[in-house]
Amino acid sequence: MYARVIQFPLKAESITEAINYFQDTVGPALKELDGFKNSRMLTNSTTNQGLMVTIWASEAQRQAAESSGFLSDILKHMSSYFDGPPSVDYYEVNVQVA
Repeated sequence: MYARVIQFPLKAESITEAINYFQDTVGPALKELDGFKNSRMLTNSTTNQGLMVTIWASEAQRQAAESSGFLSDILKHMSSYFDGPPSVDYYEVNVQVA
């Protein structure tokens, strides 16, 4: 499995809106994508930092979700909640405990 981790600074006044958007819009849309396994959005209201983590069955499926414009559309919409540019990193999932 493969992960995409997006780190972003949040505007303090937008944290709740960002969470609601991820839960109501991003989450359901992710479920429709081939190879999507699960996702998490984490926030720290003390530092106003956030993380979005998505897990994919294969690297090719993760890449397909990006090349379709899905990721850029989400980041464009969420930019109004950000207090700076997000950073995107990629990882191979080596251990998962449920």
